[in-house]
Amino acid sequence: MIRSKVLKTAAVAAAAAVIMSAMSGCDSAGNEEGTAVNSVTEASESSSVSSAAEETTAAETTTEALPPVSYPCEFAKEELHCTYDDIDMFGTLYTPDNGRDVHPAVILSHGYNCIGEDMQDIAASLAQNGVLAYTFDFCGGSTRSASSGDSVDMSIETEQDNLRHVIDMIAGMESVDSEQLYLYGESQGGFVAALTGAEMPDRIAGMFLIYPAFSIVDQWLAMDPDSMTEPFTFMGSMTLSKTFYDGVPRYDVYEHIKAFTNPVTIYQGDKDQVVGLDYAKRVDEALPDSKLIVVEGAGHGFGGKDRTLVKDGVCGYFTDNGLNS
Repeated sequence: MIRSKVLKTAAVAAAAAVIMSAMSGCDSAGNEEGTAVNSVTEASESSSVSSAAEETTAAETTTEALPPVSYPCEFAKEELHCTYDDIDMFGTLYTPDNGRDVHPAVILSHGYNCIGEDMQDIAASLAQNGVLAYTFDFCGGSTRSASSGDSVDMSIETEQDNLRHVIDMIAGMESVDSEQLYLYGESQGGFVAALTGAEMPDRIAGMFLIYPAFSIVDQWLAMDPDSMTEPFTFMGSMTLSKTFYDGVPRYDVYEHIKAFTNPVTIYQGDKDQVVGLDYAKRVDEALPDSKLIVVEGAGHGFGGKDRTLVKDGVCGYFTDNGLNS
């Protein structure tokens, strides 16, 4: 079931008349030397304009249109770390080999106790379809993380900080079209991506949120912080501390994401017992330009045909909008 929402925005057009006047004044005596200089100047300007026009025409004549691309294409996969301060984040860059020097890009954020490599199928498919992709491990975000940091120091705040630096790194690459930079996030990574993207709507062209864990706020703020004096295991084998509780947003997260006015696609299973469908509906209602795709029968974590649905949908977005041509 697909639920689409179209935002009707009132466009206000402002017209400004810019008057440019070039005034050349001579004394009323009108000496001949001045006239001669003006004549030479005019001839020189005319010659310069003519030369410039000829150069432009020559450049246009020699410019060749880029050949069409057929997909899927080959891609290069390489290790790329994002480092700052005392942080060292392990990541993998997927670059399309489609004859283009610059590509749209997607940064993929993993969920709780997952790693970037868990999304390699999505990243590889994007690269095969002409979109540069980057996966990475949040610091302390998993027992399998290859990045620096410990899980007891991890929180929503630290993961947002990690993501901001990754955005800066990818946006600054010569092979990336910084005006076509997108965020993709699964579960907790979707929550982090949504909050971070809303901080910089002028830098992020769109987002793909896969069962985004907006339930974190209600779940964690209902806990007793006094019981967190010592590190504790949470949802399996990962050890957390009160640092995670302290890093949970205290502001209205739904009001916060309203600042993101670019397109967002949300995928949510209707049988998800971790992040209920109602959370996805609230996210969809809060975002000005979003589409909620409810995957019937799916829980938290997609596999098989449900995973293929996401992969095809995300890659199809770039093809349908002509962003990978």
